[in-house]
Amino acid sequence: MTKENDNLENEIKGIQMTYPKSTLHELFAERATQFPDAIAVEFDDKQVTYGQLAQQINQMANYFWSEGLRPGQIVAISLDRTPELIASMFAVLQCGASYIPIDTLYPEARINLMMEDAGATLYIGSKSKETFSDTITSLSIETILKAIVDFPNEALTIKTTPESGAYIIYTSGSTGKPKGVHVAHCNVINLVYSMAIEPGIGATDKIFALTTISFDAMVMEIYLPLLFGACVVIVDEDTRLDGQLLLQKAIKNNISVIWGTPSIWQILLDSGWEKPLNIKILIGGEPVPLPLAHKLSSRCNELWNIYGPTETTVCSFLTQITVNDNPITIGKPIANTTVYLLDVNKNPVKQGEVGEIVIAGDGVSLGYLNRPELTNERFVPDNFDKESNGKMYLSGDLGKLLPNGQVQCLGRIDNQVKVRGYRIEIGEIENTLQSIKGIKSSVVLANSDILIAFVIADFEISQEQDQIKLWKNELAAHLPPFMIPNVFHIIDKIPTTPNGKVDKAKLLEFKSLSDKNQTLTAPRTEEEKLVAAIWKESLNLKEIDIFSDFFEIGGHSVKAVKVIIDTEKHTGKRFPLSVLFAHSTVEKFAKLISNSEEIDSSCIVALKPNGTKVPFFMIHGGGLNVLNYINLSKHFDEDQPFYAIQGVGDNGFDNWYKSIDEMAADYVASIVKINPTGPYAIGGFCVGGFVAFEVVRQLKAQGKEVSLTALLDSYADSSYYCKTYNQKKRARKYQQTYKRLVFLKDMLTSWESFKKRFNSKRDYILKKHLEQNNTMTEQEILAQQRFAEASGKILNLLDAYHLKPQNIDVEIFRSKNRVDHQFAPPHLGWKKAALKGLTVHTIPSDNFDIRVAPNDKILARMFQDILDKKHLNIKS
Repeated sequence: MTKENDNLENEIKGIQMTYPKSTLHELFAERATQFPDAIAVEFDDKQVTYGQLAQQINQMANYFWSEGLRPGQIVAISLDRTPELIASMFAVLQCGASYIPIDTLYPEARINLMMEDAGATLYIGSKSKETFSDTITSLSIETILKAIVDFPNEALTIKTTPESGAYIIYTSGSTGKPKGVHVAHCNVINLVYSMAIEPGIGATDKIFALTTISFDAMVMEIYLPLLFGACVVIVDEDTRLDGQLLLQKAIKNNISVIWGTPSIWQILLDSGWEKPLNIKILIGGEPVPLPLAHKLSSRCNELWNIYGPTETTVCSFLTQITVNDNPITIGKPIANTTVYLLDVNKNPVKQGEVGEIVIAGDGVSLGYLNRPELTNERFVPDNFDKESNGKMYLSGDLGKLLPNGQVQCLGRIDNQVKVRGYRIEIGEIENTLQSIKGIKSSVVLANSDILIAFVIADFEISQEQDQIKLWKNELAAHLPPFMIPNVFHIIDKIPTTPNGKVDKAKLLEFKSLSDKNQTLTAPRTEEEKLVAAIWKESLNLKEIDIFSDFFEIGGHSVKAVKVIIDTEKHTGKRFPLSVLFAHSTVEKFAKLISNSEEIDSSCIVALKPNGTKVPFFMIHGGGLNVLNYINLSKHFDEDQPFYAIQGVGDNGFDNWYKSIDEMAADYVASIVKINPTGPYAIGGFCVGGFVAFEVVRQLKAQGKEVSLTALLDSYADSSYYCKTYNQKKRARKYQQTYKRLVFLKDMLTSWESFKKRFNSKRDYILKKHLEQNNTMTEQEILAQQRFAEASGKILNLLDAYHLKPQNIDVEIFRSKNRVDHQFAPPHLGWKKAALKGLTVHTIPSDNFDIRVAPNDKILARMFQDILDKKHLNIKS
């Protein structure tokens, strides 16, 4: 291959390698034929062989073809990480089409924008959508799985060239509009065949799939193992976010290769990972801190740094990191890749000088979908290798060639940043911010792995935190969660440098100064001083503003219990936990103590009282309080009223309810007072599900229309259908004996089950009798005591309650694989009670905690979709 300058400085070449001139789905089909019984995917303790996965892919492809999918078309796929996600991807490719992977948590507006920009003709989601135009077919995965059983197992024989588009990854856009990078089959095949050599992959390897589907690293996690006979182990979202669970799963499943951003690896280290594991670590997505690299090097077999923009197919450089490396480099190009370091005039810089990293070779993608001007601007002809007739991509990253032949990456030329592994165009956030009414201008900066927004408003703002909350909600309707600024500062003017550019250093200084010199409104009355002292101690704060919101300065339900108990100790007054929602500042709460404001003794807590839709009433769980619903309430539609019902008021348990019937009657009276005409949407959590069922029974007995009965993780075992306490006791004794027999059988037939049972028993004995591992804080102990007292009260009422079948239809929401429900049927025992039938909705999480993100948002969305469907033609 001739060059105009054979001694071109800073031309860095990867090895030359041949790879199959084929497509991704054809190569997978070959592997499935070679290893039909090998395990391709593991998920939730289930295993899918290469043969089984190939069959599902073929059936899906035939079904999609029958639905009109044709070569060159584009399909949006928005599914959680499951075997069905992988099958859908390959099936789309088999039809000659391309797919867009869309994160399931993306807001509706962004999904619509991506679909419209790409001209997608088919949408595949966890459920079908009715919001698309008539030109888009929307299919739920449930519909697909039911339909494909009638379709052939043979693959389609559609001819697809290696140069055809395979997928489109949308990245942040500087103009405020995301841009889709179209990647071809041959780009991905070059990547995986190069990586099969180095870092290496084999049929005995097991690789975690834990990346969100909209992040292009997923391409490595799926195609690299499956094109070489290895196994993909899919990680659910709860495990991915919990370092200890992720570490345990890596050990349990004998994982040999894991990719992750530095943030993910730091989570694992913070979870207590000390013992070296037999794994190969791939790290990338953002710069690798030197201390992190050295810690990881001592805990794994190999540590590889990978670097590459989406536009050049995930990875363009890689290098093995050792404990002696300083600085951490991005290494050398992968196979069939050439890299140049160029100056502003696109000429090579001299040895040792800094230049823009420009990437050429077989990884360079097809460009930006439907954006020819931008494509021509960033994907330019490779004038240094004219014979190849190829293009090179201007990455916008700065780099320097070191004496050892490796490249050191030195940051960005433009306004693009990487935060927690996500490549973000700051301009997209700023444009979205400035499209919000009332925002005059804005600057967004990345600092210490967070996004900080500096905003100039065109109106006077009295309540900063309230206004910032509104802006965040507006941004959340258009941008994915990782693009929402973590911190907002409202400023008068944006400082500039002498040449007129934004002075970013001054802005960051402003942040520091504003935090340091922030004027706080100090307590004024004795009551405010008392409340402030209690809150500061509970929240571990040195100072507190009397107008700061409890839940925005670190407060949550556990801390709330401590605050309420301490307030009772100092004042002798009882307060329900729910008062903290309506009185969430020192100033407001102090008024309750001074009696200048009355406490609402109603069982109803108006978490979200405004809106035109039919109100949704959610009954407490075993703890009887409703603070767990606060985060949930924030994620309903703007016009969806949401009320919570608490089980204990300001009088505590004095003159408390004598039965579930009496409790339900009180709740019914309060509900009807708010919504006199109906219809009524009622929900209940855990033991509150029984109260909700009784509320619905009483409403229907009064001739009221009940549109929704939603029971969340509420288990009606057989004892609840018994009439007397003794009958219930016998039924529970039988259930307990049955569980023990199952445990015994598992322990005798499974070494893993034996170890698990033995270890749990040992931990229980140590904690109870030797007080080992007792790390509960005082706040947690108080919260547990308060919960135990409340739980005991309502369980006593349930012991006297006879659950009788009613002419009611029920929506069941159950956590996937919740330990408490491992012996429960899918319907959690409610099939017998709901004579009009029931529908089971599986929550994509184990031991679902409705208090934390993203669970609160997921559950709110599930509820909202059902509420909207039930009340399609109704307005309150």
